[in-house]
Amino acid sequence: MMAFKVRHSLSRLYRRISPADREFQRLWPSIDAVDGYLVSPHQERWLFRTACSLPKVANIVEIGSFKGRSTCCLAYGCRGSKRKVYAVDTFNGNDVDFDQRNFFPDFQRNIEERGLAGYVQPLPGLSADISKNWRLPIHLLFVDGSHQYHDVLTDFHAFFPYVVRNGVVAFHDVVETWPGPLKAWQELSATHLHRLGYCSTLAYGRKAVPFNAS
Repeated sequence: MMAFKVRHSLSRLYRRISPADREFQRLWPSIDAVDGYLVSPHQERWLFRTACSLPKVANIVEIGSFKGRSTCCLAYGCRGSKRKVYAVDTFNGNDVDFDQRNFFPDFQRNIEERGLAGYVQPLPGLSADISKNWRLPIHLLFVDGSHQYHDVLTDFHAFFPYVVRNGVVAFHDVVETWPGPLKAWQELSATHLHRLGYCSTLAYGRKAVPFNAS
């Protein structure tokens, strides 16, 4: 009798978990095998669920992809739709806050081994350069590139004009140990975003006013 009650309680609890969360739990071992610097598993889950919540036709721009951990979270949330992740990164680090080099082969392998290549478009280069030819509407902008203050501002301003009204904007490492993203977020969120929230060191909000990208 006791065993039946336990199974019944577990069954009821399982039914309360959203389909997206159940799918994330199933995918978690695959995601966790990819190198990265997210606060696990909460931020991975947030990225996956947010991607899942976007319109069936949507564009996601991720600035700073490293070896693809966050990219995989986003791309898994695109499956079965026409959503796409555009991964903007030099894939070669920098001389200030990230000294790893030439990690594009690792990025490609991680995406391809998980069957996500159809949902990911790598865009190697600097955000300011790539944005010069950008014309697509953006439904989710995830800023996680260089953590130097002026670089964060550059990343944001390069693509924010293309974020749709009420589109999601997220910054990673909004925390005192990373003063660049923290300062940029405090300034930009106050004037450009509303409906603010936090997932540990990941801060997010929605575009508050329409913007004509043309």
